[in-house]
Amino acid sequence: MSSISKNHVSIRNYKTTPLKKGLLEDIIESGLRSSSAGNMQSWTVIATTDTALKEKLYKAHYEQPMILQVPVVLTFCADFYRMRRWLKIRDAKGSFDDLTGFLTGSVDAVIAAQSIALAAEEHGLGICYMGTTLWAAKEISHILNVPKNVVPVTSLVMGYPNESPELRDRLPLNCLLHHDKYHDYSDEDIKKIYKEREVNGWKRYMSDPERVKMAKKFDVNNLAQYYSSDAKYGKKLHRETSLEMLEVLKNQNFFNHND
Repeated sequence: MSSISKNHVSIRNYKTTPLKKGLLEDIIESGLRSSSAGNMQSWTVIATTDTALKEKLYKAHYEQPMILQVPVVLTFCADFYRMRRWLKIRDAKGSFDDLTGFLTGSVDAVIAAQSIALAAEEHGLGICYMGTTLWAAKEISHILNVPKNVVPVTSLVMGYPNESPELRDRLPLNCLLHHDKYHDYSDEDIKKIYKEREVNGWKRYMSDPERVKMAKKFDVNNLAQYYSSDAKYGKKLHRETSLEMLEVLKNQNFFNHND
């Protein structure tokens, strides 16, 4: 499993080959033993194979083609609906309908997702996380008909790879691992940490005509500027998605902070 983790690459181009019978269930079962808060397993995964539903998810995820290529899209949700139903049936006090409940379920869901991602790669499948899940949580919730106290937090596309990309750069271990307590960085430390990322990332971006066009449009001259510009993760986008996420939490009954 260690070699799988160290050689992980995200796959964005897939064959349309269906999964072998029973493989999906075997892979998902690997997630059942994932660590979870209080052993509550406050997560749910929705496996979407229906073509019409995948088309809707494709639009919700900003029309990323891999959603239409793969045989299955996995949407992982923070889920306290099931737990709260049990509490009610057993005459227990209500709880978990607040921000802490959502965060607990989110962590559980992401832990399970990573266990399942590793299991998929162990079976020779490719995966790619969909960072657009939180951005489109409202629409995805509607598409997948989730009840109150359930919110999509991340997604995986999963299928047989149709590409063999090289390993992407990662930040060095010594900037991610802090011993005993957090150690701050000098400006020179930051420059060293991001040096390889700046060179490789900018080279990759500038090999894409569409990104070149966006860089010119938003007057972007380096990778750091690109990341926080409206071409990628601009403040306007983050403000809009943050406000929408608050609305989702309220609508999905995860924002009750009174006694």
